[in-house]
Amino acid sequence: MKEALNCNPTLIAIDAPLNLPRDKELTRKADKEMQKQGYPVFPPHFRIMEKLTLRAIKLTKQIRHASLAVIEVHPASTRKALKMPAKDWSEIQTIFVDMGLKGDITTRKLSTHEIDAVTAALTGCLHLKQKTELIGDRREGYIVVPLKTSWRRLKL
Repeated sequence: MKEALNCNPTLIAIDAPLNLPRDKELTRKADKEMQKQGYPVFPPHFRIMEKLTLRAIKLTKQIRHASLAVIEVHPASTRKALKMPAKDWSEIQTIFVDMGLKGDITTRKLSTHEIDAVTAALTGCLHLKQKTELIGDRREGYIVVPLKTSWRRLKL
């Protein structure tokens, strides 16, 4: 986390649930709304997600303590909203290069986790440009998803 904070970010986008559901429910309003819109997410209390969610909640507290903004994102949903392939990692990386993204993305094959990290950062960038929607509610938190459009129409 030190590395992220040393970059003086405007916003940090985290690919994990940042809140637990209220009242011992399995899912949050955001999770239900994402499913309805065709964005398949795993809820925070889903067995494989609980440890990740608790870690993300802890990180979020540290980030906010440093007076930085943080949002919850879901890279697969970002790619779906932007009409990108879901899991064709090579094609997704090519799209990122075509969009004008720079750095390691142009010189080596990125891992699936790195592709998700780039997608999360892209979501954060679009959020700062007010080209996203908030799914969920204030009480249990929001998931930030780009407005539905083709990635070809984006101007970064």
